[in-house]
Amino acid sequence: MRFIFKTVRRLAVAGLLTASLMIGGILATHFWMRLKFHAMLQKGVPEGPHMDVPQHRAMSDITGSLREVPFKGPAGTIPGLGRAALMNSFLLMLNANRATSGIMYPYPEEFENVVIESFDGTPLTCAVGIHKDGKARPAIVMSHGFMGSKNDHYIIDTALRAYAEWGFNVLGIDLRNFGRSQSLSHGPTTAGWKESEDLLAAAKYLSERSEVTSVGITGFSMGAGSTMMAACKTREFPYLTGGAIAWNGYADAGRMVEYISTRPPVTHQFFPVYLGFRVMHKIRREDMKGYIDDPEQLTYLDAGFNKADFTTYIEQIAAPHYGVSTEEFFANASPRNFLADVEVPLLIVHAEDDPICPASEMDELREITKNNPNVDIWMLPAGNHCLFRYLDKAWYDKVMRDFFTYWATW
Repeated sequence: MRFIFKTVRRLAVAGLLTASLMIGGILATHFWMRLKFHAMLQKGVPEGPHMDVPQHRAMSDITGSLREVPFKGPAGTIPGLGRAALMNSFLLMLNANRATSGIMYPYPEEFENVVIESFDGTPLTCAVGIHKDGKARPAIVMSHGFMGSKNDHYIIDTALRAYAEWGFNVLGIDLRNFGRSQSLSHGPTTAGWKESEDLLAAAKYLSERSEVTSVGITGFSMGAGSTMMAACKTREFPYLTGGAIAWNGYADAGRMVEYISTRPPVTHQFFPVYLGFRVMHKIRREDMKGYIDDPEQLTYLDAGFNKADFTTYIEQIAAPHYGVSTEEFFANASPRNFLADVEVPLLIVHAEDDPICPASEMDELREITKNNPNVDIWMLPAGNHCLFRYLDKAWYDKVMRDFFTYWATW
């Protein structure tokens, strides 16, 4: 009995120490970001492109140049995973609940909190950084992934750098049902279908401002799927004018949802992520009981930890909300059905060691886009899931800055 008591006590102490270190790391990261941001502003914001941009631009030219940028690759994996864990600890769990979502890493006073409407009327919260020097500049819309928000470290850190060091106007968005947007309406997430219109609505908002010359979009994971889908809709919504980068996306939304809903073996590299997703989804389901009153949907929400998965969520909650079948829902959210005809520059970056969106998702997209000069799919040996910024920040910043500078209107 004494042994059990000591073991429990040691585990409790270890847990408290670990939590304290992670919270301390987040706070330190927050202050360090702010210091860097103001230091960059003190140096002066660029008034024009940092590189020569040719009059006639081609996707093959800029992607060919970027492929020559040195990348650490697998050598940066272990320290990169540690940095990512420290700087993003607890954020996804906090994002799963309306009351706590987006409370970490607030944007500085140079950014304005605004609410825009997507094309179906869904309200969306955004942090918008517009330079006040009277010079019109290009802009970038930045999109988080599943269970994320615009306040996630990998979003806000890049947003602040793009604003202060690269000279762009910036908009960080909370997609529908995520971040602070989930407190404004109850429209379910759609695996990238309606979220693509959220991104284009943000691009429209920026393009209507006199301080903005062109608008690019970048997104991660589900945000990558949303970015790809946004690039496919520019004929109907012509607001994406400055290129797009999709980080660690997918080809088939239905296949992706089934993958993250299926319990893998304990030894599989996806298993810890699977458990994390289930915990976040459980938190989200409990929160949804505060505004869902349909008896059938409440039965789903009351299901146990192992009985309610993401596939069931689509079938029971999301598809009925938007008045479509499950099959139509997934068809509308799958980039593979639309990418062949993309007319804007789209760079898709993926990692061979991605445990969440398998590298095989890119095989189908390569075949579909092989005759489209506007699309380039770049597979790298390492990067895990959306962790390129943590494996090799210099490489990541160079790719982001040069790509969007190349396609921007200055």
